[in-house]
Amino acid sequence: MREARRQACVAVDFYNRSGERQSLADFVVHMHLAWQNLMHAHLIKQKTNIYFRMKKGSRLYKRDKYGQKQSWDLQTCLDAVYAPQDPIRINVEFFINFRNSVEHRYDRSLVLATAALAHAYVINFEAELTRLFGAEETLAEELRFPVFVQSLSPEGMETQRVLRKGLPLEAQTYITEFETRLPDNVRDDPRYEYRIQLQPIVGPKSEADLAFKFINAKDLSPEELEEKHAEGRQGKVLIIEKLKASGFANEMLPGNAAAAIEEQTKFRFSTNDFTRMRHRDGVGPKKGQGPSAEYADGSRCIYSKAHHNHVYTQAYVAALIQELRDPVRHEAALGRAPEKPGSPPQKKPHPLSKQKN
Repeated sequence: MREARRQACVAVDFYNRSGERQSLADFVVHMHLAWQNLMHAHLIKQKTNIYFRMKKGSRLYKRDKYGQKQSWDLQTCLDAVYAPQDPIRINVEFFINFRNSVEHRYDRSLVLATAALAHAYVINFEAELTRLFGAEETLAEELRFPVFVQSLSPEGMETQRVLRKGLPLEAQTYITEFETRLPDNVRDDPRYEYRIQLQPIVGPKSEADLAFKFINAKDLSPEELEEKHAEGRQGKVLIIEKLKASGFANEMLPGNAAAAIEEQTKFRFSTNDFTRMRHRDGVGPKKGQGPSAEYADGSRCIYSKAHHNHVYTQAYVAALIQELRDPVRHEAALGRAPEKPGSPPQKKPHPLSKQKN
């Protein structure tokens, strides 16, 4: 437990350093160790064996080259502790595989792209630390809210935009593909991605005031939430937001794209229909051809080298929705009258079945 706390503090120190001294790679590595030590401590407390056996039911353990028993890796611990769709687990899993995408020369771009995810990574650790081992284990006295000037000026915002464009393709692809698989309720959960808005407090200061306050949007009424949005539009604020690289913003696989089109148009629309439409528009692989980077134009279709397939942009899906929600254009595009979702497909009568008058 002590080592878990130490590794978390080291990780945050690397993350909050200024300038060239900041290191996202070190943050990811040390937070990984912090979570692994936390999970080991919790499982040992639960009297769970945390060592790999040679095979199921065997009394023999796997050992490293030094003869030490091999303890569970972090992913195995997560499998034992959290449900598959738990937002805390999903957030940790993002960083387990993200380690391979970290390149030191792109640190600043990657920090911007994963800021809200990293925030949740640390907050979840603190929450689980105190939940599993008591409030006295909190890191509140050791970790401080950082002081920074990011985004407080137009120049700062322009610098961020430039940095985002410099995100390496491997990282862009990893983030997009990882989030494409997530259901909306996980993707929007603050335990997966913790986005905050900071707003200066004006007026007299009371002794009860802290330098900053956290407001949970779930605790606000619709009227209060709208008021907060209005205040944010009127005042000077700093937002740590859900950042995406340009061209990589919630792309969809064909099945997801078809489901989105059906939902928005309220007309039956299948994956085969989507394939038919993109062939018409010359988007993605040609008929009879497999996935290839040569068929990705970047604006409507993006090729994933890692998974050897294509994903389609929201801009292209939105264009199809705009066209297909019009019944006349829908029928012209698909050769059939619009049908309600769930209704059986229309069957065209065979020419020989027509009777002559």
